[in-house]
Amino acid sequence: MRIYEYETKELFKEVGIVVPMSGLAQTPEHVREVAMKLNTPVILKPQTMLKARGKAGLIVSANYPEDAAQASKSIFGREYYGEIIDTILVEEMVDHRSELYLGVIVDYASGQPLVITSSAGGVEIEKTALEHPELLTKVSVSPSKGLSEDEATSLAKGIVGEIEQPASALVEDFKDTILSLYQLFTQYDCEMVEINPLGIKDDLSTVALDAALVVDHDALFRQPQLVRCRGLKEEDFQREKDYRDRGWTYLQMEGDIGILSSGAGITMAILDLMQAKGGRPANFLDTAQMDREGIYDAFRLFYHQRSIKTVLVNIFAGLNRCDDLAEGIRDFIKDHPLPFALVVRMVGNREEEGRSILKAIGITPISGLEEAVYQAIALTKEK
Repeated sequence: MRIYEYETKELFKEVGIVVPMSGLAQTPEHVREVAMKLNTPVILKPQTMLKARGKAGLIVSANYPEDAAQASKSIFGREYYGEIIDTILVEEMVDHRSELYLGVIVDYASGQPLVITSSAGGVEIEKTALEHPELLTKVSVSPSKGLSEDEATSLAKGIVGEIEQPASALVEDFKDTILSLYQLFTQYDCEMVEINPLGIKDDLSTVALDAALVVDHDALFRQPQLVRCRGLKEEDFQREKDYRDRGWTYLQMEGDIGILSSGAGITMAILDLMQAKGGRPANFLDTAQMDREGIYDAFRLFYHQRSIKTVLVNIFAGLNRCDDLAEGIRDFIKDHPLPFALVVRMVGNREEEGRSILKAIGITPISGLEEAVYQAIALTKEK
């Protein structure tokens, strides 16, 4: 479960990580009032569940309160991948000399937390890892032992030495920030928490200029204070909660191809194939076992996501049945004219019966996984 930037920064403050002064606003007048209170040039940052706001032209700066209020008028009410922007974080503009990256993620391959630092802050860490892996430093941490001061100091010295003449004050500040971020990661059962960028000011202190945090869905019962509706209509939020209660795994992403699949392994394979061929997944939805009613409910989620152009359904039926799931798809299409293209891969138990049901409503199922993925990408590009 992802939380908003402003919420993440509130958690940062709890563990001693420095963040810019700021205030929330829901109207242009509120923006003006917050900017006046801050009495400094500001940055307007819409609070959304998805990243890449800067690329979309949604993050703007203003030197004066009236300018900030005027600029916010073009942001409030805008739609961003299905979200309607109704809240802006008005934040002081912090002068800084350089930018770092700092994050902690779960490394599922090793089953351990992974601390990542880089001197190349302010850009997508995925792009840096792909194009300049030498700029990243990674340290696996034993969950039982935790991150030691020596490990954090070594990370701090290594990165600081790449961008500055080693300064003991900066190394100490960065070390403390690394330790605090790891503390937050464990305290709130995070799958990921990052600061990108972590700014270095002229006095060689650090400040978290941007922040992101994702809590493990399976640990939400330990973090009830963080569970609420974000970026969705209340009914969609309740639907997602229902999915989790059913044992399904749902993760919203930033693309335009919805994915409904059974089995985490094969769903991840679909994501890999799609990314390799230039497709952009809109979600990760692993349904495990599903019945006729379940697939109907799953389609509701795609139906309300305006950014989705194509839905790829992967049915590999074992204990469940292809004909039962095909009837669920037929039921939904009968009640809701589809606003997106639909690709269905269907193999397994009662496959022929399921194919017959879908063909009767104009859908020709595909057997091959790669073929289904490529067709979904092609249909999306045509839209």
